Amino acid sequence: MNWARAFFGTLIVVVGALLLLDNLDVIDSGELIAAWWPVAIIAGGVLSYVANRRHVIMPLILVLAGVALLLRTTDTVDTLDLVVPVVVILVGLFLLFGRSLGSKRTEVGNRITSFNLFSGSEVASNSSSFEGGTVGAVFGGAEVDLRQATIAPDATLDVFVAFGGVEVYVPRGWRVDINGFPLFGGFDNATVKEPLPADSPLLRIDATVLFGGLDVKH
Repeated sequence: MNWARAFFGTLIVVVGALLLLDNLDVIDSGELIAAWWPVAIIAGGVLSYVANRRHVIMPLILVLAGVALLLRTTDTVDTLDLVVPVVVILVGLFLLFGRSLGSKRTEVGNRITSFNLFSGSEVASNSSSFEGGTVGAVFGGAEVDLRQATIAPDATLDVFVAFGGVEVYVPRGWRVDINGFPLFGGFDNATVKEPLPADSPLLRIDATVLFGGLDVKH
């Protein structure tokens, strides 16, 4: 599962469902959205940690900020006076010690799972049988380095970008076939400039790019 695609798609479906129920006079979607929108930030933080377990600080910041905002928007507790300074401190610690708090460049095996919300990640694989995986960036970015990997048959990388960017590096000699849907965004496959035999190793990329970019290069 591509966590970024699931997160962004679910968010759109929920908003659409609320608007539909509002038009049918079942609920007041304005009040519900105004009260519960921070749940999206909390969910994004949790998913960011699940997909990138070595990166703790940014998911923690998102969850803390989401909880603080939710307590305020639901009129439970006014927590901003306490939590906002803590979040600012965490951001400062992340800027100062981000590399030591978690490896910025993560080594992966045969498959990649990366989800980045308001953050970025670098993953690399030296697998002898790389099968593909999922990469997502929502208001963030990701770098995928496959230059030391050997590709398996039918390897497919599912990429979802919304208001962000993804860079994929492949070895020379690989063919890359990108299929997908760009909306106010685009794909740039620099590897197509290199003529290759039809039986060269093939990486398929299924991509959805919304207001962002996907670059594939050597």
